[in-house]
Amino acid sequence: MAYAKMAKAARRGVSRLTLRQQLQILQIYGDTIQYLAEKAEAAGQESLTRRWALDYANELAIERIRLQKRLERSIKSNIGKASGYGVQFDLQMFSILAERLGISERFKDVFSQIPLETVRPIMSGELYKDKRSLSERIWCLGDEFEKDVQYIINRGLIEYKSAVDLAKDLEQYVKEPAKRPTTWGKVYPNLKNKAVDYNAMRLARTSINHAYQTASIRSAERNPFVEGIEWHSALQHGRTCELCEERHGQVFPKDDVPLDHPNGLCTMIPYIPKTLDEVADELREWLGGGENERLDEWYKKYGHYYATKGVG
Repeated sequence: MAYAKMAKAARRGVSRLTLRQQLQILQIYGDTIQYLAEKAEAAGQESLTRRWALDYANELAIERIRLQKRLERSIKSNIGKASGYGVQFDLQMFSILAERLGISERFKDVFSQIPLETVRPIMSGELYKDKRSLSERIWCLGDEFEKDVQYIINRGLIEYKSAVDLAKDLEQYVKEPAKRPTTWGKVYPNLKNKAVDYNAMRLARTSINHAYQTASIRSAERNPFVEGIEWHSALQHGRTCELCEERHGQVFPKDDVPLDHPNGLCTMIPYIPKTLDEVADELREWLGGGENERLDEWYKKYGHYYATKGVG
């Protein structure tokens, strides 16, 4: 159906956005480690000293703050873009209706504030049970990063490594665990299988997905022709959980739609029993003065977004 095609196009946009976000996070961590490695390497081949480690800790603290700020800017920006994809279906639908009926596209104004309204509760933490803001979550990521690097430095002191060797180990730290040398896990057992960017990736993917889904739900609530949200699971073998498989094909009331779990790939498709042609006919008749209690109620609630009903 046309509706499913439109909704899935928006979901693909979110998937592409998520991929770009992952690349941005890799770049941010890579840049930070590269800077720290270069600073360490400048100390030369002499074995590390406690005095040097204390001075280097100051550099690390400064870079930790820069890391946090870059992560927050990146994730916040992509949360906003994801919420934009959440209203894409309804914007496209009303653009088609406006063209068919020859009316003003101001009907789309009802969806204009949804992206901003969606970003706020995610940024503030209001959307989540623990009420932790995005800034607090990213602060924890920075804290974790600083502790990991400090652990590498402390192990370097114990192993009598030089600053040059430490720099090389820092560069290994940002690689995937499988791509590190076999000796890595022996020297740094606490980080043997740890991917430095995993938690940041998880936070970003979850925030982006929730922004898209929350915006989709809010947008559907403002579309008088949407009667529910149909859940479409990705149904990827080994990637789709039992709960999502159970939800596949279910139509949830607009005011009672569950959010997907972290790293989810499911799509929310607005459930509209009528075809676009039937919707256009109903809207045309109402704009012409016909009685329609549902559209009258909708206009009472959202009519302030338009200057005059039906003005072309």
